[in-house]
Amino acid sequence: MKALLNRIKFLFCKKGELYLYLEKTLGFPPIHLEYYKEALTHRSATTRSQNGKRANNERLEFLGDAVIETVVSDILYHKYPSRDEGFLSTLRSKIVERKSLGRIATAIGLNDLIMKDVKCHNREGHSFIGGNAFEALVGAIYLDQGFKASQKFIQRLIRQGHVNIAKAARVEENYKSVILEWGQKNRIDVKLVTVWEDVPMRNRLPFCSAVMIEGREAARGKGYSRKESHQMAARKAMLAIRRTPNFERSIRQMSLVRSVVEDILPDVRLKSKLA
Repeated sequence: MKALLNRIKFLFCKKGELYLYLEKTLGFPPIHLEYYKEALTHRSATTRSQNGKRANNERLEFLGDAVIETVVSDILYHKYPSRDEGFLSTLRSKIVERKSLGRIATAIGLNDLIMKDVKCHNREGHSFIGGNAFEALVGAIYLDQGFKASQKFIQRLIRQGHVNIAKAARVEENYKSVILEWGQKNRIDVKLVTVWEDVPMRNRLPFCSAVMIEGREAARGKGYSRKESHQMAARKAMLAIRRTPNFERSIRQMSLVRSVVEDILPDVRLKSKLA
C-alpha cells in the first residue's frame, strides 16, 4: 500500500518521469527519490542546501563502489567454486572497472538523466561520468532499500545481458602476454625484469620479478621459476591498471611526455652538431 501511495504521489508531480524510469530500470519502485536525484547530480552541477551542505553524487559513488564489489564478489564466489583468488579478482576487476560500468550506464539510459555542466565533457571521459553515476545509483538503492535490493538490481542486469560474466571469464591466463600487448596497443613502454634470483630456501621463493611501466615499477611478483614470477608481477600490474583509473591516467601522461621528449631530442642533437 505504501509503495502504491508513493507511486501515485510521484506520478502527479514533476518528478514523475524520473520515478517511472527508476521503477522500470530497477525492477521495483523507489521510495526516497532524493537519493536518486543526488546520484544523478555530477559534481559540475553541485548545489548547496540552506545549511551549506554540498549535494552531488561523489559520496554515493564511494558507497556504491563498495556495494557493487561485494555483490559481484558474492556472485563469482558461488559461480566458480573451484577457481582461485587470482582468477576471481581478475574477473571481478573486469566487471567493475569504470569502462564496463560506463557501458552499462549507456545501455540502461542512465547517461541521459545525469545533471552536469555541458563543459565537463572536455575535462573527463563520458564513460567515467556514466560509470560514476552508475556506482552512485547503486549507492542510492542501498540507502533507499538496503543491500538485498542492490543485489536484486545487479542480478537483474545480469539476466538482461548488460553484465556478461561468461564473456568476461574468458580471461587470457598468460598475464605477461596481456600486459605486453596492452603496452604495445597503447604505445606505452612495458618491460618485465628479474629483480633477484636465489637458490631455493625454506619460506622464500627463489625468483622475484617486476613490471616496469614507463620506467616506473608498477608491481612485483615472486615464484618458483622466472616465468612464474613474471606472471605474478604481470597479474598484479594489470589488476592495478584495471582497478585504478588515476594510475592508468598517470601512465598515459608519462607515455605522452616520453613521446614528446623523443620527438624533440633528435632536433636538439642535430642543432648542436650544426652549431
